[in-house]
Amino acid sequence: MVMISCFDRLHLQMESHTAEESSSAITLQLKGRVIDGDPGSNLIVRAAQMVLNRYALKSIPRISIMLEKNIPVGAGLGGGSSDAAGTLFAVNRLLGSQLSLSELSEMASELGSDVPFFLGNSHALCWGRGEKIIPLSPMEPKIIVLWNPGFSLSTGLVYQSLHASESEELTESAAISKIEGLLREDECVNDLESVAFNLHPILFTVKESLYEFGAKKAMLSGSGPTLFGIYSDRAQAEKASRHLQEKFGGWSDVFETLEVSPLF
Repeated sequence: MVMISCFDRLHLQMESHTAEESSSAITLQLKGRVIDGDPGSNLIVRAAQMVLNRYALKSIPRISIMLEKNIPVGAGLGGGSSDAAGTLFAVNRLLGSQLSLSELSEMASELGSDVPFFLGNSHALCWGRGEKIIPLSPMEPKIIVLWNPGFSLSTGLVYQSLHASESEELTESAAISKIEGLLREDECVNDLESVAFNLHPILFTVKESLYEFGAKKAMLSGSGPTLFGIYSDRAQAEKASRHLQEKFGGWSDVFETLEVSPLF
């Protein structure tokens, strides 16, 4: 997994509060891409609540959170997971940074399989459910084109549809031995593509279009539906992004891989 320069933004403010129940001490406001559902069930609120519970303060502070949502919801880009990780980190800092990164990572794993990744290095090999992480040294920065069709794919449905024989269980030693191969672009694969492309054939068509416009590698991100293309030339990447939006609609933009996590 690699972090890229596609961000949501979290703004937090803490005030003194004397509520008896900490659940009433967290408020969440949303801007940008709308999130359906009760904000109380949002990962951000759960993450903030977990940190407050761990501190067990006698006087519970009021924490106001405002989320600027830029990453498409349900896109396979880790937007919700990165928001949760950022909230854990930020609330802990507001309260004096008494919890260690190890403690935050433990809480992160309770929130979601890939949440711990966003508390660590910008590059990592992840396996299992995503909770087993080996930090990697940053690769040379790469230019990334993202395209999202404007609809979401159920992660559960995609994984359930993947035949068991198509997946591979890796021990830690086996995972380490495959790092070099996985980092070579010509050996990258996503086993979930066959399922996602079968559910929505347009995804395969857009992947081919990324190659037609000069991508060195094009793949489905996570369980989809977002696709990404790796480019060596930014002008060509921007041309590809414009073409995808004009021909297929949806949302597309150009980003870069990060050498350092934005949390540090």
